Amino acid sequence: MSVLLEIKDLYLNFSQDAKPVEVLRGVNLKVYEGEILGLVGESGSGKTLTALSVTKLLPKAAEIASGEILFDGRDLLKSAEEDLRKIRGAKISYVFQDPATSLNPVFTIGEQLIEGIELHQKVKKEESFDIAVAALKEVGMPAPKDIMYAYPHQLSGGMKQRAMIAMAISCKPRLLIADEPTTALDVTIQAQILDLLVHLKEELQLTIILITHDLSIVAQVAEKTAVMQEGQVVEYGDTAIIYRKPSHPYTQRLIDCIPKMSGHRI
Repeated sequence: MSVLLEIKDLYLNFSQDAKPVEVLRGVNLKVYEGEILGLVGESGSGKTLTALSVTKLLPKAAEIASGEILFDGRDLLKSAEEDLRKIRGAKISYVFQDPATSLNPVFTIGEQLIEGIELHQKVKKEESFDIAVAALKEVGMPAPKDIMYAYPHQLSGGMKQRAMIAMAISCKPRLLIADEPTTALDVTIQAQILDLLVHLKEELQLTIILITHDLSIVAQVAEKTAVMQEGQVVEYGDTAIIYRKPSHPYTQRLIDCIPKMSGHRI
């Protein structure tokens, strides 16, 4: 299995009162093609900033000090902004935590889907409509043609998240980065979204980075796990091995926080 994404010795600073504050401290990470990698850690550990660094979608105060981010062998940190715009959405897509803030309330789901498709694919209006419907169908959206004309406020939380995932996969990216995609959902819908991610990985040969603070979520779907603490990856390897026998005390603390049922961790 080949490496699709490799982050090498990534350092990132935040400007604070004209002084740089080190936030990412030598992040090293490999993501293999066709796998789900769970990126786990508490709030503030650097998970999201690591993910946003991949395509330089960073806050203005953030500055990458050094390192390499190789996507299919190409260093994205050396890529021009124009080239990165072609990669975002087309080859690397994101799904964020709260779809309610990511979806534009004044446009229909179909309009928002078609906008992204037309931006990255040279297709006619009718074809972009069909691609959008197919993407909604792929994510298990009921009555996908009807959903094209719906506004975000007319959808449930789970349906909004499915719509966001449909937008993310509509241009057939190679890498999907899902940042806490189940946090705002109830337990039943969480399970459905996780099942959907596994389905998309298998059906579309997608590579997925699943970002979460909850190690039990990663244990359900991810082949590999990377644990982050204070801007560093402190543990990386096969999920089953890490779950059974963690080598870092921080990972053990995360496992200890998982609720138990009938004497067994879930």
